[in-house]
Amino acid sequence: MMILRIIPGFIIIVFLQLECLSENRTPGARPAGMSHAVVAVYDFWALMHNQAGMARIRAPAAGFHAENHFMIPELSQASAGYIHPVGQGTIGASLTWSGHDIYREGQTGIAYARRFGSKLSAGVKLSYLFLSLGDGYGSTGNIAAETGIICEILPGLYIGAHLFNPGRAKITSYEYLDHDERYPSVIRSGLAYRFSEGLMISIEAEKDIRHEPKARIGIEYGISEKIMLRTGLSTNPMTNSFGFGLRTGNWQLDLASSYHYVLGYSPQAGVLYQW
Repeated sequence: MMILRIIPGFIIIVFLQLECLSENRTPGARPAGMSHAVVAVYDFWALMHNQAGMARIRAPAAGFHAENHFMIPELSQASAGYIHPVGQGTIGASLTWSGHDIYREGQTGIAYARRFGSKLSAGVKLSYLFLSLGDGYGSTGNIAAETGIICEILPGLYIGAHLFNPGRAKITSYEYLDHDERYPSVIRSGLAYRFSEGLMISIEAEKDIRHEPKARIGIEYGISEKIMLRTGLSTNPMTNSFGFGLRTGNWQLDLASSYHYVLGYSPQAGVLYQW
């Protein structure tokens, strides 16, 4: 009877983990509060969203982010990153991991971004994606690339685009099925407009080559120089998000949560330190 109880849980956890893998979950409590509509936004977590957004960070910075996906401990995800200006550009390193003894996945990578004049920024990243299944099923890993740009086309109006894994890195092959399982290839594009220093609205579209496109909108409003409020909406599936940020000295604390209408809340927290 105990085995019969465990097996359905095992199947559910692995299924949800595979769904998370297909979502291309990206870290950062600030982006999460805006439903991840940040492809055209300059931000520390651009290190893992759109590397071009790192280009305007001109001081060393480090960050940590944690997410409890759907309030299920086995689906928790943690991420850490570091960014450092070098010459005319900016380099960064990141690590993301999630899972448990049954299923683990993550990636580690190195990124580089730089500005071309005052309007255009571009970035690239090379990552090692890894996946491990428990109970002797083994592990696998592969290299994936990504690249992005951000351009200020009018004062305060930015356009951004990002391409993740264009080479469709392979997870594993099934020779007896004549089938390869691969990591998702995802393209994102969008706009961000700063009405003032305290108000920004961002919209974007995302297309995973295997799924229907998604649309997102995010809003960030500063009620003071130190406190930011955020909200957002995402489609396919429909989710809402909200969050806030607090800046004090060299530190920034961000809290956020998204709400899936079937699976519930996914609370998140992040902290940044900039020298």
